[in-house]
Amino acid sequence: MKPRPDPIVGEQTQPIIPDKLYFRIGEVAQIAGVEPYVLRYWETEFPSLAPKKSGTGHRLYRRKEVETILEV
Repeated sequence: MKPRPDPIVGEQTQPIIPDKLYFRIGEVAQIAGVEPYVLRYWETEFPSLAPKKSGTGHRLYRRKEVETILEV
């Protein structure tokens, strides 16, 4: 079994955010690498995360909210 290389400290790759106005919760979860329930929880903890809801009740995140999520 080969040993894994040590991760380089401080090296972070920023996920690519597609050029769109609105993102659904599943898309944001995939970009951020978390489950959708984590995003719903973060909405209760961070007032700056307040996605609009569509007529059918789907959460629609703006690009600024997606950037905030990536900071968290």
